[in-house]
Amino acid sequence: MAASLPDLSPLAEGRVLVVGGGGYIASRLIPHLMEIGCELAVQTSYVEPLKGLELQVFEGPVANPAIQQAIRDYDPTYVLDLSGRTDQSHSRDNDDAMAESHYAAARHLGRAILDGPSLKRWVHLGSNEEYGNNPVPFTEDMREDPVSAYSVGKVAATHHLKMLADYENAPICIVRPFVIYGIGQERGLIPFLIRMAFADQAFDTTEGKQTRDFLWVDDLVDGILAAAVAENVHGEVINLGAGVETPVREVVETVCRHGGGGQPNFGAMQMRDGESQRCVADISKAKRLLGWVPTMELDEGLGKMVEAAREASAQS
Repeated sequence: MAASLPDLSPLAEGRVLVVGGGGYIASRLIPHLMEIGCELAVQTSYVEPLKGLELQVFEGPVANPAIQQAIRDYDPTYVLDLSGRTDQSHSRDNDDAMAESHYAAARHLGRAILDGPSLKRWVHLGSNEEYGNNPVPFTEDMREDPVSAYSVGKVAATHHLKMLADYENAPICIVRPFVIYGIGQERGLIPFLIRMAFADQAFDTTEGKQTRDFLWVDDLVDGILAAAVAENVHGEVINLGAGVETPVREVVETVCRHGGGGQPNFGAMQMRDGESQRCVADISKAKRLLGWVPTMELDEGLGKMVEAAREASAQS
């Protein structure tokens, strides 16, 4: 656990709802909540990862009025909102899907929970993608600069929720995770690199000069839980990142070193149009308001990912 986190015992005294509970972050968050001992329910359209767990499940999209009513009846005390599809492509074909998945989903969820008598905190996950091509380090008071339909949807949700918090006194806190990685992750750059390393396979990649801020998933979970119970975060937007700017090339080379293989062809691929060149969080606000600091160094975390994947491969 990260140092100096707030007392999490209030979670055990209330009803917790995880929205978007079928994804990777939820797979790391839900066990923490079960350890705390809180009454727990999960909304998801993808129930397979939840099989065998003793918790209440609302299966279906939040847009469904029946799901909204089930959530009202549950009357959550804390809502941890991980919902929304991640699609960072720059195709115009996903405009409607991203608007529905993020902005509309926030409005649907608000209808289900904001009149509940027990609600103390709604923690919504935004995205570092909202900052776009702003100068680094990214600070929460910057005007957003979305570069894709995904980031537009996230920004729209952020502004809607800020309006509810600032003008309707809704108990909302928005956290912005940066690039998440960790054990058990199956999608994204790092799992791909691990597969290439194990196969000692050649693969094309960009020059890797673009930078990103990589955050260990369990550090993110600590930040989400801290935001749920911390005081003085009403209406706040808070970055959750490592606060370290790392070139993508360095990540590729580190995974290949830990994995004992892989043959990256740097420069064989072009950057995506509009892709952000630099990305790193200013995390001073998270430290100040949440008592939160990330604990995992990138090299160690990548090594843990590779070793876990190697063990899983040997058992399959």
